[in-house]
Amino acid sequence: MLNRSPRTSKVATGIKVASVAALLAGGGAWVATDRAVTLRVDGEQRTVHTHADDVRGVLASAGVKVGERDEVVPAVDAEVRKGDTIEIDRARKLKVTVDGTTREVWVTAPTVDEALTELSMGRRDVKLSASRHSRLPLDGAALSVRTPKQVTLKADGRTTTATTYAATVDELFEERGVTLDADDRAIPAVATVLAGSQDVTVQRIATKTATETVTIKAPVQHRSDSSMMSGETRVITQGRAGKQQRVVRYVYTDGKLTTKRVLSRTTVTAAKTTVVAKGTKKAAATSYPTGGTGLNWTALAKCESGGRTNAVSPNGTYHGLYQFSVGTWQRMGGSGLPSRASASEQTMRAQMLYKAAGAGQWPVCGSRLFS
Repeated sequence: MLNRSPRTSKVATGIKVASVAALLAGGGAWVATDRAVTLRVDGEQRTVHTHADDVRGVLASAGVKVGERDEVVPAVDAEVRKGDTIEIDRARKLKVTVDGTTREVWVTAPTVDEALTELSMGRRDVKLSASRHSRLPLDGAALSVRTPKQVTLKADGRTTTATTYAATVDELFEERGVTLDADDRAIPAVATVLAGSQDVTVQRIATKTATETVTIKAPVQHRSDSSMMSGETRVITQGRAGKQQRVVRYVYTDGKLTTKRVLSRTTVTAAKTTVVAKGTKKAAATSYPTGGTGLNWTALAKCESGGRTNAVSPNGTYHGLYQFSVGTWQRMGGSGLPSRASASEQTMRAQMLYKAAGAGQWPVCGSRLFS
C-alpha cells in the first residue's frame, strides 16, 4: 500500500470538488434552456420539451413534418417561448360533388362539417354522403352534397310541385317513380342537372304505322286550240283517277297527332290524264253582234255584266254578258255555263230569249236594248 502525504490528498480532493461544481453548473444551464411547448395537430394536442428557439426547430425535435399546404400558426420561423402553443392543420384533398358537378379542393379542416364551413357550404338543409362529424383522412376523401330544389313535374296529365334533393332529371324520375320508354321525351333531357326552381315535363310518344289506299286525282293537260274562242274549253280525252297504297307513320304526343309521314308509296291503279283543249282565238272588236235585230245588245251587256263574257254574279246564280241563269241558258239550247261560252254564242241565245219572252227578261237593263 502506497502512503500519500497529507498535502497530496488535499490537492486531489480539491480537484474532485471543482469537477463536480463544473458539471452542476453546465447541467443548470441545460435545464434553464428547456421549453415546454403545446403542439396541437388537427385538434389533438401534446406537450413537447425542446431546447429549440423557433417553430421550425420545435417541429424538427418533435419529428413533425409539414407540407406546403398545411397551415401552421405561428409561422415556422416564429420565435417560441416556454408555454407557447403551436397549431397545425393538415391539408386534405377533397373531391366535392355538388348536385352532380364535381371539383377537387384542398381544405385544412379535419371534419366534414368544418370543411363545409371552410368552403362556404355550411348550410344545414343539404344532404351529405357522410356524417358531418366524420373526420377527413389525410390521403384524400370524396363528399357528395345535394341541395334542395323546387320542381314542378308535369307527367301523364298531372302536375305536381315538390322539394327534391335529386341532382338530375333522371334521378328525379327515379325518386318519383316516373319511367320512360324508348320513344318518350323529357324536357329538359334526363341528363340535365337540376338547379333552383325548375319545370320538368314528360311527353308520352306513341307511334302507329298504317297501310292506306288513297285516290289519286287524274292529272289535267291543257292544249291550246286556235279554232276556239279565248275562254272556251273542250275535253279531248277524259281521264281517270288512280289508286295508290301508302304506308304511313303517325306520331302522337300525349294522345294528340303531331306528325304524319308517308314511308312508302305503291301504285295500285295508275291515273289517266285528262286532256283539255283551251281556246286562244281573240274575240273580234264587235263582240256583241246585233244579228240584224236593230237592238243595242252592247248597251244591254254593259249594263248587266260590265261587258265581261266571263262575269258571274256574287251569289253564283247569273253568268256571262247577259247574266243568264243556268236553267234559262239550257232552255235556250246552251250547254255548260254561259260564262264559259263565246260572246257570239251568248248574244245569239240572248236574242233567242228576247224573241221568246221580250225585254222583260232583263227587268233592270232591258230598256237599254232600245237606246
